[in-house]
Amino acid sequence: MSERPLLIVGAGAHGRVVLDLARSLGLEIAGFLDDIQPIDSLVDGRVILGTTARLREAGFVDAFSCIVAIGNNLARRRFSNQIRSHGREPAVLTHPSSIISGSARIGSGTVMIGGNMVFSGAVIGEDVLVDPDATIGADSRVGAGAYVCPGCHLGAGVSLGEECFLGIGAVVIPGRKIGRRAIVGAGSVVISDIPDGKLAVGNPASVKGDAVLDDWSPYPARAR
Repeated sequence: MSERPLLIVGAGAHGRVVLDLARSLGLEIAGFLDDIQPIDSLVDGRVILGTTARLREAGFVDAFSCIVAIGNNLARRRFSNQIRSHGREPAVLTHPSSIISGSARIGSGTVMIGGNMVFSGAVIGEDVLVDPDATIGADSRVGAGAYVCPGCHLGAGVSLGEECFLGIGAVVIPGRKIGRRAIVGAGSVVISDIPDGKLAVGNPASVKGDAVLDDWSPYPARAR
């Protein structure tokens, strides 16, 4: 972890969760960037330093260790890549209660909120959000920008596509593939592959239509 103070991009619900995580790790926290809260106002005791437009300023970004704390997959990826455009990698934050195999790999910009299990050979890509009590099975692959909600469980050898979304409590049996920008509904049990850009719900999960992920939405994903 960089010795620079942590800048959290996004001061909404997820930003405040990431703030708590950073405090549990003993990190120095500079404050937030946010497009809604007034500049110089306080959110949970930390100041709003500016809007996300400041991510375009290489000199500003270079003063901090940065993490994008936005639930929307597309927005999280977009802002993280703005940080990378200045030759910097976003931070990786993993809660002390998470158990991560020494042979697993975790990409920059990824946040693991707590109580997570990541087994041997798993690869978690850049800018992934893993909520509490989720497990990632051995040799599984989680694509960049994916969102794994609380209580999700992936068996061994599962593949999650980039920017896909797994709702609360979803279960994926070993060896299954969920496509890029697909949505799996809360409580679903995936026993068959889910194609790119599709919504699947139920037990067993079945495709119900197209998934929609909007860059502008405050929510991670929705269905059409």
